[in-house]
Amino acid sequence: MEEDKAGGEGSSQGSGGSGSSSQQGSSQSSGGEQQDNKKYELKMNGVLNKSDEISWEEIKEEIENLYVSIPTITMDLYQINLNQDDILSFNKEFDELTKVAKDEKKQETLDELTKLYDYIPKFLKNINEQEVYKKLIETKSHIFKAYSKLDNDKWNEMVDDMNTAISVYSQLLTDTTINSNNQYNINRMYIMLNELKNATTLEDTSVFLIKYKNVIEEIDDME
Repeated sequence: MEEDKAGGEGSSQGSGGSGSSSQQGSSQSSGGEQQDNKKYELKMNGVLNKSDEISWEEIKEEIENLYVSIPTITMDLYQINLNQDDILSFNKEFDELTKVAKDEKKQETLDELTKLYDYIPKFLKNINEQEVYKKLIETKSHIFKAYSKLDNDKWNEMVDDMNTAISVYSQLLTDTTINSNNQYNINRMYIMLNELKNATTLEDTSVFLIKYKNVIEEIDDME
């Protein structure tokens, strides 16, 4: 579960933070790597490999930890003059996520996560953030929608979600403000998105999961 930049730096589908100075930085780095590996393992075992042994206790703990940040996040969202109904709905969906995760319902948890992530591109529109980042987050939201339908084999809907993701992302291909170094990565990701779409038309779960994993990791690196 990640919380992206929306109204301030907070926690994440994991969370992240950084410190500096040599010795201290070195030990923090080592600890940080262990934490990152732990969160990555959760995502791999519980989601990407579709294991039946989802670590629900870890998921519940992450959600509970995020609750501590919700009041601060809510205040930040109000301060950037976002639609109040959207903010209230965001908090309500988080409550729903807590409920279905507590009951250990995988599909409902995926659905609620997707609904929550949908708010992030909307919130980012009112934040002074780079356009590339905004498009990456919006693209990712549509990819998540496709993934959330995988267990139910809703391949036609997944194709539609991927078409929308590609449509949003393709706006970066003609963005003249992107420098040539970044343009290479932009073009490369466009190819990867189309490959992921091809996996949905192929209707092969294993192929989709492999390409999904690669696309999400690549987007995370680009953010």
